[in-house]
Amino acid sequence: MSSQGVRKTRSRRPTRGRPNTRLEQAVSNQIGTQEQRQSATSPSVLQPRKSWEDTLAAIEKEPTAHQVQRYKEWKRNGSLHDDYCRVCFKSDSLKLCFTCRLAFHDDCMPAGSLRTSENQLFCVVCVRRGWHTDPPVLTPPASPRMGETYGDPTAATSATWVNASTRSNPHLGTTPPDRQPGASPIHGQRSSDQQVSQAPDIIPEISLDKNDTIESDNTLGPSGPAARRPRKSRYTSLPSDVDASLNVLYRELELNSTLRLQIEELRRDNARHIQTIKIRDLSMKALHRELESRRCSDQEHEKLRETAVQLEDAKKEIQELRARNEALEAELQASREAGEEAKALVDDWKGKLSQLLNN
Repeated sequence: MSSQGVRKTRSRRPTRGRPNTRLEQAVSNQIGTQEQRQSATSPSVLQPRKSWEDTLAAIEKEPTAHQVQRYKEWKRNGSLHDDYCRVCFKSDSLKLCFTCRLAFHDDCMPAGSLRTSENQLFCVVCVRRGWHTDPPVLTPPASPRMGETYGDPTAATSATWVNASTRSNPHLGTTPPDRQPGASPIHGQRSSDQQVSQAPDIIPEISLDKNDTIESDNTLGPSGPAARRPRKSRYTSLPSDVDASLNVLYRELELNSTLRLQIEELRRDNARHIQTIKIRDLSMKALHRELESRRCSDQEHEKLRETAVQLEDAKKEIQELRARNEALEAELQASREAGEEAKALVDDWKGKLSQLLNN
């Protein structure tokens, strides 16, 4: 009887005093899965740091498919960078690569790195990959089946874990002000979370809000898990794959500000180019008008030259005609004088003939 009384007392404790055992197991399994996934894609924090030459050699040996998969996991986990320079291993005034987790100092920047006009840095590794011009495209995972989503309690638990972590840490780098110390389902989780947060692919801290508080063991009836009440949280309606897809979409939407700036710059460049084209068109029109005027003046000069030549020819013809006229006038005068002489001779002959007839 005393043991039953103790059990009742424990079942009536507040939920925040001790987390649910089933939730603790599910979260532990999820953390183990995430740690295994991270150990396959990124080095552990406890491992010694590699030199820059060893890092380059390891990256060159890594297949392209693994590099792309690691890039997608890095983007989905919040695009977190190293907190130390990969060359000198110091952590002051770091310059972050835009498409990978590496960070450098300005003095330690490897040869071959590229900085764009938008002040985006691409390390020599990403430049060799060609990611400074064509980075890998983030595609959301395939939609899960209905049976896998709503029939498996583990999937529902993992969806609750992903949604809770996503809501408690929407930007994957900041902690909301309404988080309470007692809201974590595992009291010893913070130290491990701090260690894992230093890894390349960070695991977000697990926090449950008041609306996400899971029913304690006192909600279980005599029939066990079969009589468990349905969850009230609005985040449990989405599976983990859909939540991951939304996370990818949110990451892509965060790039809208950069894209808007690029669009504004392109618009300004387009307006500048349009103005330059208009100025060039106007200058070409002015040149055409000047050429037309020059052509008209040349034609007028040609016409004037032709007219002058014609005038010279006319003057020559007039002079010739005048000379001919003078010659004809002289001939006419001579013929008139000859006619008068002939007339006088005829009159003389007539007088003589009349005298002869009279005699």
